[in-house]
Amino acid sequence: PMVTRRWNESDEAKSGYVEELFSALARRYDVMTDVWTLGLHRLWKRQTMKLCALQPGERVLDVATGTGDLAFLEAAAVGPDGEVVGVDSCAAMLDVARQRQRGAVAFEEGDAMDLRFPDGSFDVVTIGFGLRNVADRGRALREFRRVLRPGGRLVVLDFSTPTSRVLKGVHDLFYFGLMPTIGWAVAWHHDAHHYTADSIRTWLSRDGLRTMMSDVGFADARYVSLSTGFATVHLGERAGD
Repeated sequence: PMVTRRWNESDEAKSGYVEELFSALARRYDVMTDVWTLGLHRLWKRQTMKLCALQPGERVLDVATGTGDLAFLEAAAVGPDGEVVGVDSCAAMLDVARQRQRGAVAFEEGDAMDLRFPDGSFDVVTIGFGLRNVADRGRALREFRRVLRPGGRLVVLDFSTPTSRVLKGVHDLFYFGLMPTIGWAVAWHHDAHHYTADSIRTWLSRDGLRTMMSDVGFADARYVSLSTGFATVHLGERAGD
């Protein structure tokens, strides 16, 4: 189906646009992600889990869970005494996640900017390749902090731009040159490749996101670059109030 909304208008318009776009792409999303990252997203997610250092019995919230990749890794890490909740605003993506169910993950429809959980509900909040798609990122980060217990950890995985001039050239050629063509071939969707490329182009810098995390109250905000900068994991903690 053709998505007619634009993604560069109001926050409400962007939220509606993103939900409609991902609803249209849900069945092809996993294949698209493999193509657009050359399969590296699987490695990045495993590296993210190591940095996250989940412990058995912890309670984890995976926001913008999509088809559940991170949530399933988290469920394996926290074990039967832990709990993993996967939240996404797109019901079609959650349908795919439930069909892929591996381990005990509770999937729920929900908005990253307005989470329906009490304060201090989780030990860890994760979001993989999702914060870039949220209309008001500061509001979402404040919600993540609210639902974390004091001392709880936030883990954000997303695309980034390499600092090396040569690798930045490779990055720009792939994501802004080749990806729109590849995206069209794989997604069969008018907007998918344009939206993804544009969202990467306009995404916050590493230091920009680190500063935003600090500004909303995360302590020890820091980041770790993956694959020489093509993706980055941001980490922060909710300090005791």
